[in-house]
Amino acid sequence: MEQKYDATYHFGKVVVHVVAPPPMTEEKKQKILAEFYKHAWTAWNDLPVEQRLKINAQYAKDE
Repeated sequence: MEQKYDATYHFGKVVVHVVAPPPMTEEKKQKILAEFYKHAWTAWNDLPVEQRLKINAQYAKDE
Protein backbone atom coordinates (compact mmCIF):
# COMPACT_ATOMS: atom_id res chain seq x y z
CA MET A 1 0.00 0.00 0.00
CA GLU A 2 1.33 3.43 -0.97
CA GLN A 3 1.97 5.86 1.88
CA LYS A 4 -0.33 8.89 1.56
CA TYR A 5 1.16 11.04 4.32
CA ASP A 6 4.67 11.95 5.42
CA ALA A 7 3.61 12.11 9.07
CA THR A 8 0.47 11.59 11.14
CA TYR A 9 -0.14 13.09 14.58
CA HIS A 10 -2.94 12.42 17.04
CA PHE A 11 -4.03 15.22 19.40
CA GLY A 12 -6.90 13.90 21.49
CA LYS A 13 -9.70 13.19 19.03
CA VAL A 14 -7.99 15.14 16.24
CA VAL A 15 -5.82 13.46 13.59
CA VAL A 16 -3.42 15.64 11.61
CA HIS A 17 -1.87 14.30 8.41
CA VAL A 18 1.20 16.12 7.05
CA VAL A 19 1.91 16.01 3.34
CA ALA A 20 5.32 17.19 2.15
CA PRO A 21 5.79 18.73 -1.28
CA PRO A 22 7.39 16.58 -3.96
CA PRO A 23 11.16 16.87 -4.43
CA MET A 24 12.07 19.92 -6.50
CA THR A 25 15.03 22.00 -7.55
CA GLU A 26 15.98 25.14 -5.64
CA GLU A 27 15.07 27.15 -8.76
CA LYS A 28 11.54 25.69 -8.83
CA LYS A 29 11.15 26.31 -5.09
CA GLN A 30 12.18 29.95 -5.47
CA LYS A 31 9.74 30.40 -8.36
CA ILE A 32 6.87 29.01 -6.26
CA LEU A 33 7.81 31.22 -3.30
CA ALA A 34 7.98 34.30 -5.54
CA GLU A 35 4.47 33.57 -6.84
CA PHE A 36 3.21 33.05 -3.30
CA TYR A 37 4.68 36.37 -2.12
CA LYS A 38 3.31 38.18 -5.16
CA HIS A 39 -0.22 36.97 -4.47
CA ALA A 40 0.07 37.59 -0.73
CA TRP A 41 1.15 41.19 -1.28
CA THR A 42 -1.63 41.68 -3.83
CA ALA A 43 -4.18 40.48 -1.29
CA TRP A 44 -2.67 42.74 1.40
CA ASN A 45 -2.67 45.77 -0.89
CA ASP A 46 -6.29 45.13 -1.85
CA LEU A 47 -7.33 45.74 1.77
CA PRO A 48 -8.47 49.28 2.61
CA VAL A 49 -5.70 51.36 4.22
CA GLU A 50 -7.69 51.68 7.44
CA GLN A 51 -7.91 47.90 7.77
CA ARG A 52 -4.18 47.46 7.11
CA LEU A 53 -3.37 50.06 9.79
CA LYS A 54 -5.70 48.31 12.25
CA ILE A 55 -4.05 44.92 11.59
CA ASN A 56 -0.56 46.43 11.93
CA ALA A 57 -1.52 48.09 15.22
CA GLN A 58 -2.91 44.82 16.56
CA TYR A 59 0.30 42.93 15.78
CA ALA A 60 2.45 45.73 17.18
CA LYS A 61 0.64 45.27 20.53
CA ASP A 62 1.42 41.54 20.50
CA GLU A 63 5.18 42.06 20.24
